[in-house]
Amino acid sequence: MFCPRCNKPSSDTDTCTTCGARLKTLESAKRRGWVAFGAGVFLVVFVSAVWIWVDRLMAGQAAPGAAAFVGRLNEVFALIVLCGALGMFNGWSQAHSGRANRAIAFVTLGVFAIALFLAYTASNAFSAVNPTGS
Repeated sequence: MFCPRCNKPSSDTDTCTTCGARLKTLESAKRRGWVAFGAGVFLVVFVSAVWIWVDRLMAGQAAPGAAAFVGRLNEVFALIVLCGALGMFNGWSQAHSGRANRAIAFVTLGVFAIALFLAYTASNAFSAVNPTGS
């Protein structure tokens, strides 16, 4: 048994002696790792498919500022695919070791926050250049 909050093994049967959280078995942590790996694979495949679809849709746009918008959108999609790849790596390592890597989880959240910010700024920049929406 180990504590998912402290990431330390514990000999107690129900709660962690350090923080008092419920303990998990190594098998359940490995199972959650495989689920996280599958979610990362799904994110990479799905976002890549949407990325290709949107890129082809926007390829022939002649609107002013469309090229900058598509470029920024490509950066956002690349960062989200990177989040999926980091999630795959974190899930794979948890499935093999039974422990989550918090550093990778925080890096993933940081990369996703940057992607969200870039998407927001791209959307605002495009609507400022093209106020009619056409």
